[in-house]
This record gives sequence, C-alpha cells and structure tokens, in this order.
Amino acid sequence: MTRPSHRQRGIALIASMLILIIITLLGLSSMRSAGLQERMSGNQYDRNVVLEAAEAALREGEAIAAAPLTIPASCTNGLCPRPVAGATDRWLDTSFTAWRAATSTNSKLVTAQFIIEDMGPQPVDGTCHLQIPVEPTCLVPLYRVTAQARATNARGTIVTLQSNIRQ
Repeated sequence: MTRPSHRQRGIALIASMLILIIITLLGLSSMRSAGLQERMSGNQYDRNVVLEAAEAALREGEAIAAAPLTIPASCTNGLCPRPVAGATDRWLDTSFTAWRAATSTNSKLVTAQFIIEDMGPQPVDGTCHLQIPVEPTCLVPLYRVTAQARATNARGTIVTLQSNIRQ
C-alpha cells in the first residue's frame, strides 16, 4: 500500500490555472477582434449607402445643370451665383442653408442634397478665347455641381462629390 505523500506541492493545480488563464485571454482577444470587424463592416456598409446616395444626388444636379438655367443673385433652392474668391466654399460652410434636397434618394438612412454654382463662361476649346474678337459661340456657361449625402445614424458618415458641367 502506498501512503499519500505529505510533500505534494500542487504543481498540477498551478499548471491547469495557467492553461485556463491563457485560454481565457485567447477567447477575449478573439471576441474583441470579432467586435472590431463588425464595426468595420458596419462603417463600410454606411459609406457605401451614403456614396450611392451622393452619386444619385450628383446625377440629379448634373441633369438640372445640363439644361438652360437662370441663376439668381443669391443662393436659392440649390442654385447659386459665382463663388466669391477667397470666401469659404459653400459646401464647407456649416451655416449655408440653400441646398436643394435630392428627390432621387428615398431612404430613411440617408439625406442627400446638392447645389449648382455658376462658374462663369468658359471657352469651348483651348484656343477660341484667344481670338480677337472672341466669337459669341466660343464661351459657354460652366456649372459646378456639389452633392452631399449624410447617414442619419449615430455614425453620421458624410460623402461629398463634385463635377463640372458645360452647357
């Protein structure tokens, strides 16, 4: 018969506790990684939805700018006169309120809007404006269309797109 040794030191207990601690840390690390990946995919989804809404608003503004326009003296319903040199760009000015709501976006997740700015007459090609006298058909109106879409959720993703349209 063997007698229990009074000199046991509990090495098995210490080893099993270390293994449990390592497994717990690995589990916590994988949970944190999964949460981060979920947030990243949510942000990417938001950006894609907002980008599509901004593109739709930009196309809507381009369609309006391609037709003959009468530009008011001050910004009204998304139509704006020439920007003032050195002034803050309208789409960066948080107090600017003359955006036109895009009708092409029917989503409760996103709000989209656009402005059309008169950039003045521009030459049809690279040389006609150098002729003296300048022919009336040489210069055509140029409009800058700026579209902005914003997610309505807490993340508030914003996408701004611009294009230039010659008539």
